[in-house]
Amino acid sequence: MPDLYDAVGHGMWAYSNAAFRVNVLDPESFRPEPGTLVAVTHRRETDVPVICPPIYFATGGRRNTTARMHFAARDDMFLPGFFAGFPPNLPLRARRLLYKVGVARWLPRVNVFPIRSATVARVGEVAAAREDEPLGEVLHARAEAFRERAAACGLRTPTRAGDVLRGEYADLLWQPFTPADGDGLEDFWSGRAAQAAGDFRTLVQVARDGNILIVFPEGRPSPDGEIGPIRPGIGALVRRGRPAAVRPLALAYDPLVRGRTHVHLALGSPAQLPKDGLEDALLGLLRKTLPLTCGQFVAARLEAGAEADPVALERDLADAVALAREEERPVEPDLTTAAGRSRRLAEALAAAPAHVADLPYLAREYASARS
Repeated sequence: MPDLYDAVGHGMWAYSNAAFRVNVLDPESFRPEPGTLVAVTHRRETDVPVICPPIYFATGGRRNTTARMHFAARDDMFLPGFFAGFPPNLPLRARRLLYKVGVARWLPRVNVFPIRSATVARVGEVAAAREDEPLGEVLHARAEAFRERAAACGLRTPTRAGDVLRGEYADLLWQPFTPADGDGLEDFWSGRAAQAAGDFRTLVQVARDGNILIVFPEGRPSPDGEIGPIRPGIGALVRRGRPAAVRPLALAYDPLVRGRTHVHLALGSPAQLPKDGLEDALLGLLRKTLPLTCGQFVAARLEAGAEADPVALERDLADAVALAREEERPVEPDLTTAAGRSRRLAEALAAAPAHVADLPYLAREYASARS
């Protein structure tokens, strides 16, 4: 469905450029060849609309249908109620309204494929699979949270698992559920393992067919700034999918600026990964491709207890840039000149007090990229 694919590409461009100042480092490199597996560092939930437009436009997405991207995506996007359950801090009224909104039937039409875990599901999936059975026997200890929500909302106390499949419980339905959370669900987990295996086979075929496949090897946005670990199964996907090449794509958000957060994107060179130690080699590529930003540097120094002395920091930043160049690491363009470093340091130090909560994340990102 080309029209939908193109509409999504332009919509992502409009969103990402309204929300952020996106800076593509070396735009000419954003042309992955067919057969490339693009492995992306996962920083925020907004990563997909940030990374896709540069690739879409660089590969002539509207005309060049052979270079269209394919995505391995979180499987809960395909579930009913995704927009009601996934976002945090939604008012209850919004959850009720959004619960029936879904995009599952459209996702395959824009080359998005689910990748399930065999051992982690959503509470809502378990409840839907056993909706006629007693709530407590299906959800066990999780059932009490639903009873408390019913009392708080003035709803009838749910007795069957199917009673909780409604918008008022959307956030509770989106909590993860594992085999350790309750007994008597062996058939559910065996069925889920089969689905996960089917998802994997589909992605292997997508890669073997010579498509551009985009994956997030970490599986979820980093909660603390660390890059990695690599999710189990990524190595098997590379080995069995046999992509022509793997290219790391790293993005770094820098909120220590005036106005909108800056996002710097870097697409690494094509690489052939070794069969032995593939996951470690991929993690090394992702870390090396992460751009050096002023926000990372300032956060790392402030978190380490350094004084906010512009003169000393500017000297240390110049050393950090020189080292990044030796390592062939991408660098925020403003940091390549003395005037640019001076300006960006002043801007980052001025912005830091308003972004205290971001400093540990940025500092961890800076350290992880070099570990």
